Amino acid sequence: LKPEREQLIRDSLPLGVGFQVWDDAAPLGYDNRNSKDKLIPNTRALARQHRYVIKDKFFHYDMFLAFEDDMVITADHVDHFMAMSADIDRLRESAPTTLPDVPETFDDPGKMKFFGEMTKGQLDRAVPGFIRVEVLLNDTVHSGQRNPLPIPLDFEFEDAGTRHIEPEICCHVNMPQSPRTPQSPPADDVIIWESNVKAFTLRELPTASNYVNWTVVMLGPGKREKEAEKIGGYWSGRQGFFGDEKRPTGGPPDLIAQQGGWMATQTQIARMNDGLCMGSFLPPFDPPSYYSDGQESMNVEFWSGSYQFFTGVKSGCNMQRLMSIHPDHFSKHLIYHVANNKQKQLARERMVRADHLFAQLNSVQKMAQTEKEKILQKKSK
Repeated sequence: LKPEREQLIRDSLPLGVGFQVWDDAAPLGYDNRNSKDKLIPNTRALARQHRYVIKDKFFHYDMFLAFEDDMVITADHVDHFMAMSADIDRLRESAPTTLPDVPETFDDPGKMKFFGEMTKGQLDRAVPGFIRVEVLLNDTVHSGQRNPLPIPLDFEFEDAGTRHIEPEICCHVNMPQSPRTPQSPPADDVIIWESNVKAFTLRELPTASNYVNWTVVMLGPGKREKEAEKIGGYWSGRQGFFGDEKRPTGGPPDLIAQQGGWMATQTQIARMNDGLCMGSFLPPFDPPSYYSDGQESMNVEFWSGSYQFFTGVKSGCNMQRLMSIHPDHFSKHLIYHVANNKQKQLARERMVRADHLFAQLNSVQKMAQTEKEKILQKKSK
């Protein structure tokens, strides 16, 4: 880090905020290609090193963030994450250990549980999640999706009127105007390329929740996930919008909603490191979960891209990400990939307008609410 760049950062920080730089952070590893007896800086494992910093500072902070350097994270994101996490913690503390309908049914999307009580084991893994977004730079050259999936766009929210996503939360940047980073993009220009409405189910949290109600259950967990800890929901394709297609599970790359990093509270990290993860979340990174102290096999996506956090890969944690569908909160789950380069690399039909997804999820939530009322009426007879 050049001195002038470091000073620029220090000058931008509020009074009393600490700032440390680890310049030679790349760990040493054996040069297996040329000389197995020679040690060289293993830059491939640089993405692992933030875990050592977190362990060193663990008892000094109650919140930790680790994101790739082209992601924009704001105070709105952090505040929302902490508030939603606190709400989930309240639910977890009062939740029963077992329930007669847990493990839940997943074989038939039409029978999946999408409201009602949840167990401590299910809520142990529940955390707020995020979706990466970009801003369209030229809608003529690289445009958004032309043919949205066949779920109606409904921008009318109960008790909230007409609502759209709020791009100022994720994507209005305090940077010099340039063709690569528009300062104040409109809602219609915010796009998602790593997911669409087909990936999501909706779950109404138990009534004890006072911050979030209906939530979006995101993909990720799968392999090695315990049946009793899986969280079901009302799948967007439950009414046949996608024909004979099966509900996606696990981590298909075009649906998983990679978030380019992770954030977690001190207590969440402690729970993950103490048993929720199949391999340790903090060092040491020992066999059999890791080889060569975690320098082999585990790539950037595993460490800093948050794949370990929310998937069931080897040493994964299978944390279940949730997003609030409430119009006051949904936009706080969108984080800006300021490089704005995926729109140039991937097919146009992958470029889902975030506002369209928001409206489609609102439609699905209304469908779920209607079906819930039918189920409750049937039970009351």
